Amino acid sequence: MASARRRRTNRRTNARGDGSQRSARCPVAEAGGTARRQAGWSWTSGNSNRARCVNPLNPVQVSDLLEAAGQGSVVYLLGAGGCGMSGLGHLLLDLGHAVAGSDLSLNEEIRQLRARGATIHLGHQAEQLRAARPVLMVYSSAIRANNPELQAARELNVPIVRRAFLLAGLVQRQCGICVAGMHGKTTTSALLSFALEQLQAQPSYAIGAPVLQLERHARFTPHSALRTPHFVVEADESDGTLREFRSEHAIVLNVDAEHLDHYAGLEAVCREFRTFAENTRGLLVFCADDARLAELFAQRPGAISYGFHPLATYRIETKAEPAPAPTGNRQPWTRFEMWHNGQRLGEFTTSLLGDKNVSNCAAVVALLHQLGFQPLDIAKVIAPFRGAARRQQELFSDARFRLFDDYGHHPNEVVATLEALKSLGSRRLLVAFQPHRYTRTQHLLSEFATCFAGADKLWLTEVYAASEPEIPGVNGALLAGAVRAQGQPVEFIGALDDLRAAVRAAMQPGDAVLFLGAGDITTIAHELAAQLREEMPMRKERCFAALSAALSPTTVLRQNEPLAKKTTLRVGGPADVYVEPASESELAAILKICSEQKVPFVMLGRGSNLLIKDGGIRGVMICLAHPNFSRVEIIGERLHCGAGAKLKTVAVEAKRNGLTSLEFLEGIPGSVGGALRMNAGAMGSWMFDVVETIRCMDYKGRAHERKASEVNVEYRGCPLFKNHLALGAVLRGERTSREAVERRMRQFSQKRWDSQPAAPSAGCIFKNPGSIPAGKLIDELGLKGSRVGGAVVSDAHGNFIVNEGNATAKDVLSLIDIIKQRAKAARGIELETEVEILGEG
Repeated sequence: MASARRRRTNRRTNARGDGSQRSARCPVAEAGGTARRQAGWSWTSGNSNRARCVNPLNPVQVSDLLEAAGQGSVVYLLGAGGCGMSGLGHLLLDLGHAVAGSDLSLNEEIRQLRARGATIHLGHQAEQLRAARPVLMVYSSAIRANNPELQAARELNVPIVRRAFLLAGLVQRQCGICVAGMHGKTTTSALLSFALEQLQAQPSYAIGAPVLQLERHARFTPHSALRTPHFVVEADESDGTLREFRSEHAIVLNVDAEHLDHYAGLEAVCREFRTFAENTRGLLVFCADDARLAELFAQRPGAISYGFHPLATYRIETKAEPAPAPTGNRQPWTRFEMWHNGQRLGEFTTSLLGDKNVSNCAAVVALLHQLGFQPLDIAKVIAPFRGAARRQQELFSDARFRLFDDYGHHPNEVVATLEALKSLGSRRLLVAFQPHRYTRTQHLLSEFATCFAGADKLWLTEVYAASEPEIPGVNGALLAGAVRAQGQPVEFIGALDDLRAAVRAAMQPGDAVLFLGAGDITTIAHELAAQLREEMPMRKERCFAALSAALSPTTVLRQNEPLAKKTTLRVGGPADVYVEPASESELAAILKICSEQKVPFVMLGRGSNLLIKDGGIRGVMICLAHPNFSRVEIIGERLHCGAGAKLKTVAVEAKRNGLTSLEFLEGIPGSVGGALRMNAGAMGSWMFDVVETIRCMDYKGRAHERKASEVNVEYRGCPLFKNHLALGAVLRGERTSREAVERRMRQFSQKRWDSQPAAPSAGCIFKNPGSIPAGKLIDELGLKGSRVGGAVVSDAHGNFIVNEGNATAKDVLSLIDIIKQRAKAARGIELETEVEILGEG
């Protein structure tokens, strides 16, 4: 582990156990109230009517004031419910201060502060400030100059500072690492904090959004006798306070024409970042893919570049094939390599989507490596990170839809987010966007007009003001018109409730839905997610009623059907609806009802090569086990088989009629339909080796027949059956004696019993990698007999996981992940599951 570098500062410090450090005393802290009365606070109200203060205290003096006031002193937070302000509340509580404050509405951030003892009022009243008797007031950028509590603080000569001044002061007490940039700093600072925590570095941190994998989004870790903690901070540039941060190290992700309500233009933005870099004492890690950053920092001593750029100090190479995700996870993982000064540093994976997030990960890798952490350790701790709130946050997912919430509000962020979600491969990407601030909408109108090209369907709503006054003529309708002028269809809906209804009405199974913006559109995203969860049981009941009315009594139809006994592994939860149609016409009716009711369906064969999760199957499970789909008829040398026919039955009938080439089917515990879909194989033979024609049905209920020569097949799969259902097939055998077929079947059977377990299993768990059979690999890794709960790697064959009687699907999935991780770590082999995994955990 890296040791913290000695802080280079001219402050005289005296480390204390609470993490604060004494410095040259400031006049305000020395003189207390007298100095505060003489401070000369002055105020203006700009065009936005937001409070603007000439701060007589710099960040160091703010920190000193709190140190002098001591533990138990009250700090008042005006606008306490914001992520940044509530984070300050947690830091102050960690330092032993009392926290009071106010905001207009109750939210989770306020609940958390109250749970820790803070006094947070709803509504702004001068009496609340007077009763708190604070030594300091901190206000957010959204507060207006005429706020009554702000005015009361002025009257009482309470020192008043902006949020960034307090945060910048606290950063200088420890080994600060500031993450700056117009886009991606929340994700990057959250990942860096998570990684340091997993590396046992126990950092302090202040992040601009909740992070699921951290206890809270801000924490101050006390000093120890051995080290000064790293303090990771998301440093905000929006209001010109970036220059107030003086940290040991920094990451700069990008610069852009943003916050033009505050900055005169892009050059002013660059000047702010240049000053920030000059205030950084140690490492400056910057993205080489941003030409402006390269121009600003490439020649700076101690600057470290990263990115896809061929000249980057830490160069990224993405892999052509995606990394295998944890078993049962729908999210694709991205695999990338890092090269340091021309030498391969290692391979890394992330579940975060898109090249921009790969770049964010690379920034963290570069900094951690510079701090002395080993590449393998870094790779291990960044892989499990799942992101921050409202950053590609998945709020709902089932077999029908995926719903995401994202904070993106700049055209470049919109483009990157849409590109990332497109990689999921959903049927359509539906996007609802809320513009944020009138000034941003006005300044970047032409960029906004073209940034939604990745959306298959687009809605725009009214501008979220964020405390700005309206600009006449600048609104959501103006933006919608600009988008239409580019030739892209868009629907403008001013009211958020109407927007939610419109999006829901347009959703179709297979869609991904994205709510995008930094305003209150997130509430609509969460409400729609809740609505979708509520719809599930209602939809189930309506679907079951429709099926009951449409299907004949000969069709099997049941609710909440247990599935464990219908699989060879004997694990898994129930299906909402289970149906065995009696005919092709009834199967077509089932598909039609599922489409009309927008209920997903899945097919079940004989339950081999299948792992159903413990939560079971949402929607309809269709099984062609009815006798009408299970017939086997022999005409000459051809076997006409229904999709529900057992493969063992097919093999036995072929034997009885003296037909060879089908003996290998006897040992496969599946059905004809399942074997067609998976191109099942055994003993060196494959299903499509013996198929002459197939009969199938598309999802609209139309039946088709195809010659096998016209169907594309692959190892353990047939792409046709990704959107068709197998109804049956004609298999061809070769005439021989019955005795010869029996002899060959006995040989296959003996070989199978000698090499495969008798206990319940799903068959082979993994596909064979090119270099070595999966079973042999698992054996060589010493994993036979490995156990999680009732799931055990078979001693007879390493590629089988058996159920010893009480296994759950979770046990099996955990054991699969253990095997995959061991194979990757020990041999560099990425095993891919052959068994199909369905359902909800």
